[in-house]
Amino acid sequence: MSSASTENKFFILRYNYVDDILERRVPVRSEHLEYALNAKKNGHLVMGGAVANPPDAGIIVFNAPDQQVVEDFAKNDPYVREELVTSYSIREWMVVV
Repeated sequence: MSSASTENKFFILRYNYVDDILERRVPVRSEHLEYALNAKKNGHLVMGGAVANPPDAGIIVFNAPDQQVVEDFAKNDPYVREELVTSYSIREWMVVV
């Protein structure tokens, strides 16, 4: 039996948004949502959404073989491309339950 794991891992992608995200996202929101839904259909994106009150960040959960999948998603996301995201971070998530 091989000791190398081929199982997917969970990752959390956190976006920090510009202050006026609700107004500035309007022109690209449908493109961003379509991009995310396609990633979900392809199997790596599990769930995602903005935090509330204030909506200053977004969190997306991935189940992927490595962090590069998440990095590629972020780099090509319309919100990142249009500079609605001031910074983002990717962390592996050790799911217990």
